[in-house]
Amino acid sequence: MPLLIVALAVVLLLVMMTKFKINGFIALFIAALFVGLARGMSLPKIYDAIVSGVGDQLDELILILGFGAMLGKVLADSGAAQRIATSVVNAFGISRVQFAMALTSTAIGITMFYEVGFVLLIPLVFTIVREYKLPLLWVGLPMSMTLSTMHSFLPPHPGPAAVTETFHASQGTTLLYGLPIAIVSASVVCYVWPRLAYVKRINPRLPVALITERKFDEDDLPRFGTCLLIVIIPIVLMATSAVAELSMDSGSEALGYIGFFGKAPVALLIALLLAIALLGPKVSRPEDTMKPDDGGAATARPDSSSGMVTTAAPAAGTAVAARSRFAAVMESCNEAIKPIAMIIMVIGAGGAFKEVLVKSGIAGYIADLTHGWNVSPLILAWGIAALVRVAVGSASVAVVTAAGIVLPLLHNSSTSPELMVLAVTCGSIAASHVNDPGFWLFKQYLNLSVLDTIKIRTGYTSALAVLGLGGVLLMNTIVG
Repeated sequence: MPLLIVALAVVLLLVMMTKFKINGFIALFIAALFVGLARGMSLPKIYDAIVSGVGDQLDELILILGFGAMLGKVLADSGAAQRIATSVVNAFGISRVQFAMALTSTAIGITMFYEVGFVLLIPLVFTIVREYKLPLLWVGLPMSMTLSTMHSFLPPHPGPAAVTETFHASQGTTLLYGLPIAIVSASVVCYVWPRLAYVKRINPRLPVALITERKFDEDDLPRFGTCLLIVIIPIVLMATSAVAELSMDSGSEALGYIGFFGKAPVALLIALLLAIALLGPKVSRPEDTMKPDDGGAATARPDSSSGMVTTAAPAAGTAVAARSRFAAVMESCNEAIKPIAMIIMVIGAGGAFKEVLVKSGIAGYIADLTHGWNVSPLILAWGIAALVRVAVGSASVAVVTAAGIVLPLLHNSSTSPELMVLAVTCGSIAASHVNDPGFWLFKQYLNLSVLDTIKIRTGYTSALAVLGLGGVLLMNTIVG
């Protein structure tokens, strides 16, 4: 039975990734081979499906991941992210610290991965907690919750971006629909969760050993307006493209230009180039400072007409300094790529798994089976993503797996592909637990026990998933 094969494949993934700690990239390929063989596909057809699935899945996604990671790293290494955080807290005051942390995390989380944003903002959380004697969870939870929401709900993050490719949905329109859903869902959970009685009873101490050593002096930070411009430019470009698609003639030449600059890779590249130009000097490291013998020092020479010694302008030194600053910012960009290599590979393998499901006929079988069901495709897509997330732990694996399974439902319904993307991504955030790397990051930095982490993180991610589904269904009544 095809559905039994799917269930066994998911169980196989779970066993490989949790019990035997097999890398997700390898596990997904093994699961793809299992599905193909179980469905009677020949080995050449399985191989062709795997190769095709990897290529189709990554497509422009690899550009999104690359430019997005580089942008996030430049923001971090230049102090721009810290400037945004401190400026927002100062503007709203300590009494509104939760709102300030959520707002800051929204701005940063739109372009940064959860882990990057978390590690970047946690020093600010520790500083506020220590200085104002506030509970650690009171300040830390809104930050983590908002970053989780932005990372899981919205492109250009890996999971949502991957599903937009699968469903051939518009990145801009997905962002336009998803941003209000994400903001409302995160706001509700950020307000409610820290105030729950059992959460308030959990009062962990500051884990001093985990506080990052790096801190920018106030005078070294870039201006807030510059930082904010760089962060919001991709959002503005993508949102403008989405609005233009809905309001302009499809044959308009202007729409073509707007659509080009609204493509996620192009928008992120523009933001990255702005960050390099405006923040590049702030990325320079101490070791980049010029030495007297490197051409940067002024040189003394006798003047032939007066006999006096004059000092030559250090023009060469200025050029060396410029090259040094450029090298520093390029080093940040290079460093940004290393952590996302495995993310790219896992998503590519997920695309292979999805393609084998489709080519083996399982996806078509599910479409035939669910044809005539009085169940919303949005609810079904959300439910499958949530189940895979619980079983496997990886949100990226959950979204690409669920997308492959429910793809035929999209072809046989009038449901918006952008809302289907959001249904899948909202399901993918559900019930983070011990098989999720983010679970352990959250536990260690907030100095929690495993049981307390399950109570808090597993609970709030499940609440976000349910609220997200509600927002998708509401949005469907508005735009559907």
